[in-house]
Amino acid sequence: MPKDLVIGEPQIFEDPEFTDGEASLSEAEVAYFKEHGFLVKRGLLDEGETFERIVDYVWENVPRGLFQRDDPNTWFDATGDKWTDEDAEALGPIKNGGWRMRSPDGIGTEPFFVDKIGNHPRMRQVVSGFVGSPVKRLQRVRGVYTKFPPSPDVEDGFAPHTDHTAAQLAAMVFVDEVPPQCGGFTIWPGSHRLLHPHWDTVQGTSIGEDRVDGFCEARDAALREIVPLEFPGNAGDVVFWHPRLLHSTGMNLSARLGRPIVRLIVPCDYQRDGGTWFEDPDFGPGRDRQWWIDTRNFREDAPATPGNLWDGWAFETGL
Repeated sequence: MPKDLVIGEPQIFEDPEFTDGEASLSEAEVAYFKEHGFLVKRGLLDEGETFERIVDYVWENVPRGLFQRDDPNTWFDATGDKWTDEDAEALGPIKNGGWRMRSPDGIGTEPFFVDKIGNHPRMRQVVSGFVGSPVKRLQRVRGVYTKFPPSPDVEDGFAPHTDHTAAQLAAMVFVDEVPPQCGGFTIWPGSHRLLHPHWDTVQGTSIGEDRVDGFCEARDAALREIVPLEFPGNAGDVVFWHPRLLHSTGMNLSARLGRPIVRLIVPCDYQRDGGTWFEDPDFGPGRDRQWWIDTRNFREDAPATPGNLWDGWAFETGL
């Protein structure tokens, strides 16, 4: 991105009046999702024991006691300096205070992730309202994405991006409390509509060389013009979002606010089943790239055009 690009301060998301935790979609919710690219379902999941298990699981997997659960001083300014290549392979990478806890061989496939969250009946019911049935059954979730706080005198920042995934719909599941300004998932509302035409296909993973410049121009314009939104939440809240949406881990200012916390969230990826699946040669999924995402490119996917953002969605096709 251009070095002179200034990203605006995020607003804390305020729930619209129609926000609820029902495992269904109203006309108002569909209209909101289409315009803004996301929808929040408060308290959709009531899985207290599962959430507690996941929090414990994160701390159990910290290698060599690098971060101590009861000592916030060990969290500050977390970097990958002491993270070995073996750690990154087995436990996921850590960079700029963000640990994407995942692995190609295990993390993200455990029953308390897959059965209790990713394939939870209430999750699948909401997803089917978006993408239709049958929903492709998950074999894994991405794992747990954490964000450690920097020390109070250190600035934090954003890393806005879109994911090169074949997901039709993505979800961020809160497994613990995330107060405002504590690393909450952050998005640029409406950016999905601006960026969609610059991808090769409606759901695919690639942006051709002839589309890259247009994509970068649209991305930079979105970052300059759109005020980002940050989502605080509690365990069981879920943010459903369009994968073309610009997004980032939020800034974790909890140490500066006097109550340091580590933000924990479980990302899941969904698509409707029935396609002729194949793997992108550059973006996979495969062991080295996107192995944590249980979605695939499919040959029936249509070329992206300005008018077909909702091609294949349930509320457009009546599926």
